[in-house]
Amino acid sequence: MQRINGERRMISDEILSSVKADLQGKVAIDVRIGLGYAAVMLDNGGLGMAYCFRNETEDCCEFVDDAGDLEGNAWELAMLLGNSDLILSSVGLATVNALLNQDVKGKEGDLTEFLDLEKGDKVGMVGYFEPTVKRLPDDVDLMIFDRSREGANILPERDMEHKLPEADVAIITGTSIINSTIDHLLELCRDARTVAILGPSTPITPIFREHGVDLLGGTVVEDAEMAMKIISQGGGSRSLGRACRKVTVDLK
Repeated sequence: MQRINGERRMISDEILSSVKADLQGKVAIDVRIGLGYAAVMLDNGGLGMAYCFRNETEDCCEFVDDAGDLEGNAWELAMLLGNSDLILSSVGLATVNALLNQDVKGKEGDLTEFLDLEKGDKVGMVGYFEPTVKRLPDDVDLMIFDRSREGANILPERDMEHKLPEADVAIITGTSIINSTIDHLLELCRDARTVAILGPSTPITPIFREHGVDLLGGTVVEDAEMAMKIISQGGGSRSLGRACRKVTVDLK
């Protein structure tokens, strides 16, 4: 979190400022809100995704008041990022990702290949990434913080305040940008040797370099039509693997 003229400026504000000029001239021609992800397609063919916090909406009968009328000015949609309604915030981030996560040049493969882990490292993971967990070596001390799961190495969220600062390597879910917790999480792991943001929601932008982030593990859509179909039919990250590729970008 930076201060501009004495005022706090959130990372989401910085991201929005960086895309404003490009998005103001673009149109969102298709908006989908599925069970797992929101997706936005721009008139230039760019497609972006973001995790949908569907279970945290207040109204169980009407998730989105403007459903059916969300297409249009891409910049106005992007400005929904940071909205207190997390579904709308997801739409905002998906719009941003439709611009940023296109033609990305990065390293192919799972993030774990680029973490440079050492024996005995404390790895703090915010959000449960099953494929990544399975690829971590047995000789690291793994701490997972996830409110919706229970099991080995999974700690309650309240423990993050004193446990995450102990991490040598921190892996933070990109969904933290949607619910505006990313700024605080990066503060907690500012002393970590390596900090990564991971997941399909992750916007691939160099802005994170100024906040101590070393690696971005994001998703690039390669088959927009298939990705839209999967999201519309309730698919999640596993199904989206058919239409997307994982990419890791080194910000160092």
